[in-house]
Amino acid sequence: MVRFLLASVIIAWSSFASSFEATPYIVNGTTANISNYPTFASLFYRSNTLYSTSSFCGATLINSEYVLTAAHCIYGQNETMLYTVVAPQLEDESQFLSSPQARVVEFYYPDTYSDSSVDLWRDDIAILKLETALGVGDFKYLLNTTINNSFPSNGEFIAVGHGYIEGNQPGGGQLLETELEYISTFACQAEFGSAITDKHLCFGGPEKSGYQNSTCSGDSGGPVYYYNGLDYIQVGLTSFGPALCGDNRYSVTSVFTDLYDYQGWIDQVLAGEVEPKAFVLVEDGVRRLINNEHGSSQAEVTPDQLTTSSSGGGGVFYGLLVLLLIAFKRSIKW
Repeated sequence: MVRFLLASVIIAWSSFASSFEATPYIVNGTTANISNYPTFASLFYRSNTLYSTSSFCGATLINSEYVLTAAHCIYGQNETMLYTVVAPQLEDESQFLSSPQARVVEFYYPDTYSDSSVDLWRDDIAILKLETALGVGDFKYLLNTTINNSFPSNGEFIAVGHGYIEGNQPGGGQLLETELEYISTFACQAEFGSAITDKHLCFGGPEKSGYQNSTCSGDSGGPVYYYNGLDYIQVGLTSFGPALCGDNRYSVTSVFTDLYDYQGWIDQVLAGEVEPKAFVLVEDGVRRLINNEHGSSQAEVTPDQLTTSSSGGGGVFYGLLVLLLIAFKRSIKW
């Protein structure tokens, strides 16, 4: 029996009402230079009363208004979606509060997405539309559109993120990178079963001190790049892996959603041809998340509500409680 870990982060309680703690890093990583990976972005939680001191998922910039991430990072989580902000090109998470950032206003993922370990999170991809444009360029040309499951086994592949380190342990806030080794779909199916399809990309990695190079919890939605001799082209986004990150008992340590297979869907979303699964509506200055997929909504706690002891304290406590209980998928039996 294999235990799987979705790579989104597990949030821990903080003693401070103004923030909560999360955990960063990647397995066997070295410090990354953000100039090599200009599409990298981070998802943070930020409300009127709470903010995350570390990102809960990674992401990548398509352009100034649209961002790619994993569907499981936001699926069914109204509170998280309502308060999600995107911070672009953040090399050190300690700089989050002073960095450029934008709220998310629309959430898209495929109708066929399955939030289930049985299906190995089929079609685990999402697009986020921003409320205000970020000061970045158009990076769509850095998404893979030409290579379909025919990567060289000795190609240069780099995963980037702020997720956990080896042994599923927390680390610091610097962006890290790690080299991965491409594994064919056939070999990946031998490890994880028939739910693996050619819409997945599978990787292992060199071993160091008992752990293979790998993504880990906190890296979900972030990129794996293929260096084509000129640019770092994003070929996949982080989805899941073995529960023990970098576990050397398995040849596959990281599984990604293959972006090549979603070119048409991405183009449709950018062209406004797809209805969002959830969106933020602003009425009388109050933001409300409308979840079309689940037929539910979530209203923000406004500053005037926070001035009263009854609703203010309750609002802060509710936010903390939700953050503790949000399903940023933990280790799951398969």
